[in-house]
Amino acid sequence: MKGIKLNTIQFEDGGKRISYDYTVHKEYNEYFNSNNLYYVHYDKDISDTPLSLAVIPLLSNLMPISWFVGFDVYIDEIDETFYRSLELLKEQFIKFHPDKEIRGTLHVNKIVKNTINGTNTSLLFSGGLDSFDSLTRHYHKDPYLISIHGADVAIEDTVRWNEFKKFNAEEKILDASRLFYVESNLREFYTYKVDLLVDHLGWWGMVQHGMALLGVLSPLSYKYNITDINIAASATNEITYSWGSSPYIDENMKWANTKVTHDGYQFKRTDKTDNVVRFVKNSEYDIKLRVCYADERSGYNCNTCHKCQRTALSLILAGADPKEYGLNVSNNFYDLIFTNFGDDCVMTEGIKYQWTCIQEKAASVDDFFVLENKEKEQIAIRRFIDLDLDKIVNKNEAKVKQQKRQKFVLRQKYPLLYKIYRLLRYQKI
Repeated sequence: MKGIKLNTIQFEDGGKRISYDYTVHKEYNEYFNSNNLYYVHYDKDISDTPLSLAVIPLLSNLMPISWFVGFDVYIDEIDETFYRSLELLKEQFIKFHPDKEIRGTLHVNKIVKNTINGTNTSLLFSGGLDSFDSLTRHYHKDPYLISIHGADVAIEDTVRWNEFKKFNAEEKILDASRLFYVESNLREFYTYKVDLLVDHLGWWGMVQHGMALLGVLSPLSYKYNITDINIAASATNEITYSWGSSPYIDENMKWANTKVTHDGYQFKRTDKTDNVVRFVKNSEYDIKLRVCYADERSGYNCNTCHKCQRTALSLILAGADPKEYGLNVSNNFYDLIFTNFGDDCVMTEGIKYQWTCIQEKAASVDDFFVLENKEKEQIAIRRFIDLDLDKIVNKNEAKVKQQKRQKFVLRQKYPLLYKIYRLLRYQKI
């Protein structure tokens, strides 16, 4: 049997942890960490989950690797709806990556038809603009909010994760009884060889994250009768490059009688900002956005990275004070904005699109929130509107790719030193 065989699924730690024991054929050992088998740890007892649904978290992470590498996967049983979904997902990746040979087959002994008795709603929740925007639009449904440790925040980064939970606890809009926290090594059970399967070392972003994050929810959906599942969109249909989370991926991720919505796909990031500001003005709640995970962050955001800058500027153009939304902008905020467009800057098509949306927003508004001096800030905004981003995009792309690859290779060549570095940084030993 050449490929990967799932031997057992075990519920451990009082039914809160699902551990998967699987055998990897020696030909494919280089892609997997044999001492770090895939697992998911919930903060609830989910041990009553049928095995045909409990297998979904593993397969959601494993099957894309099998397709891109070309090996088969062998399991005992699977949910019927999810089995059909995998066929559609495989076809979609073939369309997204026409230069790759997408193959690999799932072999199953038994296909099971499952039904979830309920209509409850859930939302993957990161505390960022996209997820808060989705929450405001689904607030009337009282959704379960599910956050996954091991996705944006590394498992060993307990400092950042505890901060994340603390910030959630401070948000009056969030009901603690409907907040679920999940831990999974979904980015650590495979080796760097998987990152090399796609260009730009972008496995997590380009392929994995949509299926991975949604698949983890299957046991919770069964336990809490959740059939309406939402994942916030990070882009719109104006984006044409392949990405691991889109309506074509996320909305084909389904099991039993669930429905997944790639939520907010029709809204630009500036639209989402307007929506959150409008919601806050018309409600009793304040909202502190958490838009970045920079190491130098102290508080909700680092306030200096380009993502923080774009969010702060969008808030300003929506007539809101960024400080009220967790972004403490500096006195030289507009000078900082223009550092993104100098001779040494690096701008991908995706980042260019985000700045272009803000340019369009700036050109459409008559007023904005004034930080200090309205006349000077009007001049800065006009200068920003007039920027020709087409002359900047991809200008230093080759240099950045080379630096990224060098850093990646060094990290893999000296893993022990890198592990020590991460412990020092995250645990502050």
